[in-house]
Amino acid sequence: MGKPPKRKRTAKSRDYHLPPGVARQRLLQSAIRLLNERGIGNVSLNDVARDAKLNPALVTYYFGTKDNLFQAVVEQVIGEWRAEVIAAMPQEAGPEEMLRSRARATMYFLRRYPSLTKLIIHQMITVKSKESRFFIENFARVNFEEHREILRNGIEAGLFRAVDPLFFFAHYVGLGDLYATSRPMMERLSGKPGDDDARFRDFVEAATDMLINGIAAIPSKKTRARR
Repeated sequence: MGKPPKRKRTAKSRDYHLPPGVARQRLLQSAIRLLNERGIGNVSLNDVARDAKLNPALVTYYFGTKDNLFQAVVEQVIGEWRAEVIAAMPQEAGPEEMLRSRARATMYFLRRYPSLTKLIIHQMITVKSKESRFFIENFARVNFEEHREILRNGIEAGLFRAVDPLFFFAHYVGLGDLYATSRPMMERLSGKPGDDDARFRDFVEAATDMLINGIAAIPSKKTRARR
């Protein structure tokens, strides 16, 4: 009696029929979405592949490791952040309005990406210095120097008092996380849901006022009228 014929192995689809840029971008968008929903510690490479409806081998093929994937997420999202900050800048604006527009754009952006700053900090602490320098040199330092120049112009115009630009920049970046961390408290104190567009808009304006008035040489007429 002869041996039964060997079964042919069916090759598992690797989804390589997709153009490389399309497959990589689909994985990247899934990673961004999952990180926003679950946080850094709750997203695996398999989760990303499953969400993107692609073969898990593609995640390793395009990114190699989880840290590399997270680094690609950081690069993608801070590129969008930078573009939105620039787009929000009014033409021929003075120093005060330039700072206000940047603060507003940052708060609205980080409302959509609440896990971004935590991911950036995670990457800077845990990954190789080469990847950490990407964020510092290509985003943080560029924005810091722009803020320092705006502050200098405002001080020379008599609008702002002299402040340490590094501390101001830290407050500016921190505004993005302020709403997310304080929202549960605001809900309890007010007895109303805090994550609605109207309240967020009011919060942005109040936070921006406090940021700018904190460095003002003389309180503006608009501010004095509100008292």
